[in-house]
Amino acid sequence: MFKNFFIKIKYLLRIKIRFDLPKKNFLLLYDEVHSSILKEIIKKKFNILKLRDDKEIYFFIFIKQIFLFDFTFKTYCINYIKFTSPKVVITLNEARIEMYELKKYFKKISFIAVQNGIHMRYWFDSKQKLKLKLKLKNLQCDYIFLLNKHYIPKYQKLIKSNYDTLGHFRNNFVKIKKTKFKKQFLLISQIHNNQILHKFHTKLLYILNIYLTKKKKKLHILLRRNKKNPLQLNEINFYKKVLKSNCIFYQSSNWKTKYKIIDKFENIVFTHSTMGFEAIARKKKVAIFPPKVIYGSRYYFGWPASYEKKNDYLCTSSLNYNNVSRVLDNVYNCSQANWNTKYYKIIKDLFYFDQNNKKLRKLILKLIKIKKI
Repeated sequence: MFKNFFIKIKYLLRIKIRFDLPKKNFLLLYDEVHSSILKEIIKKKFNILKLRDDKEIYFFIFIKQIFLFDFTFKTYCINYIKFTSPKVVITLNEARIEMYELKKYFKKISFIAVQNGIHMRYWFDSKQKLKLKLKLKNLQCDYIFLLNKHYIPKYQKLIKSNYDTLGHFRNNFVKIKKTKFKKQFLLISQIHNNQILHKFHTKLLYILNIYLTKKKKKLHILLRRNKKNPLQLNEINFYKKVLKSNCIFYQSSNWKTKYKIIDKFENIVFTHSTMGFEAIARKKKVAIFPPKVIYGSRYYFGWPASYEKKNDYLCTSSLNYNNVSRVLDNVYNCSQANWNTKYYKIIKDLFYFDQNNKKLRKLILKLIKIKKI
């Protein structure tokens, strides 16, 4: 009991109390994550309802709740929206399920949500947090943009909304550059603290190392974490333990750099990362080695799309040397022209590319009634 009490006190101490008032604005960003990207999309000022570590509360908006003994953040959000009078409320993190509760209070305001990353089967499972939050009934939104069309049926069961596809808004913003390193493999690191996936990655790395050693090549690795993250050293040591010196590491100073690194390499290797799917949208040749199980749920490449046996040319879940080397040889020996005309066509609907997010920008500006696009 005391532990929970101190956790709440610590949380409250992190909240910044403001004694001014927010300005009214046509657009409100719900959750500050990716606010810099929204600025690039619409090139207009907007309000931000902060939900994370730097959460802030406007005292003169919150004071009404004190008299009513209602201290819920949901009520604060409702009062904040009423005060700032936006025409559009948007989040670039569609997993903020609580936002879909708010729509029923604002019939004349348009709510938009944009998918921020791929979700596995377990994310939609009834025992997971998403379904638990669905005890909140009547979840609604006006427009939800997803990574691909295959997610639409999953979300339609949960949230009443109009749906469209966009790909990933970050990926859409970085212009595709020409390949620089031919006949080289770049692995997109997907190292987590999950022990089962750790064993999976270790086995895969041993096989990759044998294959590349025979070809007298090194494995190039795009690290998941940057220097500021204390876990980066653990990530590097994990690869060095298996690959010894047969690898070269790349890290990003900002989110755009990662895409520029991917563009430099002809062949991309990944297991189940969002960035691997983004590489598909950038028309990179990809060799995919997905785990069969992720957090207790079955998985295959492309889920929630139907399993396609024709994807076996560029994908395998069976981690033995023959299968892994077969996929790597297929991708390595395939010309970019042949990839574009034959294999990209097979998998292109798994991840879209809407350059500069024109579709999203057009909708936002239309809803806030700004004619120039």
